[in-house]
Amino acid sequence: MGEELCRDEEWNRTSSEYTLLAFGYGGLLRSYPRWLRSYIHWFLPQCWEVRAKLNEARQCLKPHIERRKVIKQKALAEGKPSPFDDSIEWFEKEYEKHDPATEQIAVSIVAYHTTSDLLAETLLNLCQHPELFQELREEIIAVLTAEGGLTKGALYNLKLMDSVVKESQRLRPILLGAFRRIATADVTLPNGDILKKGDKIIGGMSHMWDSDTYDNALEFDPYRFVKMRQTGDDKKAHLVSTSADHLGFGHGFHACPGRFFAANEIKILLCHMLLKYDWKLPEGCKPQPSHSGFKLLGDYSSNLLVRRRTEELDIDSLSSSKGHDSLPY
Repeated sequence: MGEELCRDEEWNRTSSEYTLLAFGYGGLLRSYPRWLRSYIHWFLPQCWEVRAKLNEARQCLKPHIERRKVIKQKALAEGKPSPFDDSIEWFEKEYEKHDPATEQIAVSIVAYHTTSDLLAETLLNLCQHPELFQELREEIIAVLTAEGGLTKGALYNLKLMDSVVKESQRLRPILLGAFRRIATADVTLPNGDILKKGDKIIGGMSHMWDSDTYDNALEFDPYRFVKMRQTGDDKKAHLVSTSADHLGFGHGFHACPGRFFAANEIKILLCHMLLKYDWKLPEGCKPQPSHSGFKLLGDYSSNLLVRRRTEELDIDSLSSSKGHDSLPY
């Protein structure tokens, strides 16, 4: 999105509010028959509110777009390439007619929803295995002290944290199916099954809970991917790694391009949240995910008890003293 836009407080507020409205009212719109949705949305007050928020986003974005045009035109007039390499520029190169506000809102929706969902699921799992809190805090302190703060190297070396998040994603991916495709020609599969031209297919996620894929596949094992690194299967063990065995971020050419950013974002948040706060579930609370179509939803009704604690390491001071290698957060 570019350095300036991502730090625009008005844009961040508007895009996050749009995300909440869109997901909240999207279920309402889906309650109507598919053929009726393209008409009924014009008459629903909730949809009016969503469209008004999108127009608000356009107004937030307008000065940024105008400023970029001036800078870009000046660079091109001087025979220089465009100084921008971000999603706004990518869409502009790809499409002759496009709506920057809609595109940036779409990017924001993906970023807000999926990242917060995985972070929340990780916290719920940690609260159900409270013995992990101290281990993770010790790892954070050791790694950040050695690396001098929240550097890229530090985030890479938070191996237990990486494994905990990846295991949380394995047990509850945000979708139960991936790779929606339409056969463009008749296809005979290796087992002899035939897909006719026009058939719609989707890849399931259930093999991630299959004992043929993972040992004790239905159990939460926070060390699963730490052990995988140690046994030489390092390429599949990282949170950002994709494989046919773990489709949390997709796989192949269409793997999530934002997974590297999301992984760093979640780790930075966890470093602060675990060092600065104690977390626990209320007595007797056991979160239960639920199904909605192809979605596997977390238990959003669960409450977490949180209490400020005195952190053993001042991340802010440590990172600022490191200088240019530290990541912004």
